[in-house]
Amino acid sequence: YVQTGAGSGVIISEDGYLITNNHVINGASTIQVRTSDGTTYDAVLVGTDSKTDVAVLKINASGLRPVTFGDSDNLNVGETAVAIGNPLGELGGTVTNGIISAKDRSITLDNQQMTLLQTNAAINPGNSGGGLFNSRGELIGMVVAKSSGSDVEGFAIPSNLVSKIAQELIANGYVTGRPALGVTVLSIENAQTAMQYGVSSLGVYITDVESGSAADKAGL
Repeated sequence: YVQTGAGSGVIISEDGYLITNNHVINGASTIQVRTSDGTTYDAVLVGTDSKTDVAVLKINASGLRPVTFGDSDNLNVGETAVAIGNPLGELGGTVTNGIISAKDRSITLDNQQMTLLQTNAAINPGNSGGGLFNSRGELIGMVVAKSSGSDVEGFAIPSNLVSKIAQELIANGYVTGRPALGVTVLSIENAQTAMQYGVSSLGVYITDVESGSAADKAGL
């Protein structure tokens, strides 16, 4: 069992909203945030989205210095990219530099197809959830993954997408505009399969209902 884990994050508001990756906090029973001045806060999970791997946390603080979002749509390949994070889970505030290697890499992570920025700035375990900045200090991406093998290549979620998802999570607790029934179904098309599952009629059967989904609320 994993007892503790560490990642990186970015402050997005003066009153304590932060962003990180969903996979950094997924399954955590308690979450703590340590800011660059060494102060440790208990954090509340505001909302998370596994599809984009973005999560929003809230700490009880004020007067924080939030990040300035840049426009990830206007990036150019070869532009300066600076990663700031917590590599290895214990080297907080580490800064590495590189360039934007590509703007729209299609990568599959945890069975989710994602379109990410690619950078050659050094990225290590623990950097996930940290910021990728341009030469003006604006957030252009949130680090999400590192390729396997000897070549150090990092990937980041574009800041425009991160900002949109974060706003949805703060406002609603989830990302709107994604209709879902909330059931898993099985098609019984022949007598042999019907016997296997112990049913008498052919057709489509519900095998699982997601807790809290529309299907659950409707009584399916």
